[in-house]
Amino acid sequence: MNSAHGKSSAGLSPAGPGGGNGARRLPPLNMLRAFEAAGRLLSVTHAAREMSVTQSAVSHQIKALESWLGVALVAREGRRLALTTAGAALLPGLTRALDLMAQSTAGIERLTRRGTLVVNATSTLASQWLIPRLAGFCAQMPGLDVQLVTTLGHLDFEPAQYDVSIRCFADSELAALPARAGWRDVALGPFIPDKLTPVCSPALLAGDGAMESPQGLARHTLLHSRSTPVAWQRWLEEAGAPGLQPAGDLVFDHAHLSVQAAIQGLGVALGNPRFLGDALAGGLLVMPFAQRLSGEKNYYWLRPARAADDPVSAAFCAWLAVA
Repeated sequence: MNSAHGKSSAGLSPAGPGGGNGARRLPPLNMLRAFEAAGRLLSVTHAAREMSVTQSAVSHQIKALESWLGVALVAREGRRLALTTAGAALLPGLTRALDLMAQSTAGIERLTRRGTLVVNATSTLASQWLIPRLAGFCAQMPGLDVQLVTTLGHLDFEPAQYDVSIRCFADSELAALPARAGWRDVALGPFIPDKLTPVCSPALLAGDGAMESPQGLARHTLLHSRSTPVAWQRWLEEAGAPGLQPAGDLVFDHAHLSVQAAIQGLGVALGNPRFLGDALAGGLLVMPFAQRLSGEKNYYWLRPARAADDPVSAAFCAWLAVA
């Protein structure tokens, strides 16, 4: 009797890959994360940037994982990274496992911050459009704390870390999103078209500064943004002035800084009239060519899978559409 009982218990014991004692034989998480990021991005440099570590740290972790497994996982093809047969076999399951871990931990974080909505947005949208309107949403949701996080990366962030994220996409970018790790089950919806037009201070147009056509921009300094590096080129092409040489160029990190420089009379910036209503109504800015709007993108709200049934984030996304 005792012998039979012992056999039954042994048969039910969970045996991991490392043996029959139930322990999972797993390499350290940092090794797995480094290989998964480098394999997914096919770049040690991009993986290091995503993980906020050095390139040498990523390379060291990958080599340590290869040593741990006893097999080569990556190879160099010129300046690019390539996966070996073993690496290609390991990557998909590892990506799914890390996605699941991220979703699980994000769900626990959500439980510990009841009454809080965490929103991620770019600094330009936050400063020019969202913050001036945010009091209206807060008035509809008394007792709710809103945390606004601004980040530089257009795509280099994890949607599961936030209740709602806001980004600007072209149709081609939307089609590519499901291929990104952590973005497969993200729901999204458009709420503002990203249409741009030149804006400047009224004083800039006085005297010889008047602009009757886009060619008149040649007498002025153009204000650029590193976050939208080809915006002026595209606008000029659509306006029939390709290759126009301005009197000068000033470059800023973010689009909202270039607009602030336009208010100060430093030159002509590109701005979205939907973002600049107060500055336009208050006479701080004017639109020399109000009929000329350029752009094929839209701003979208994004909700991760863990927030699919969250009424608070749903209410915020609905509010974005009418704010």
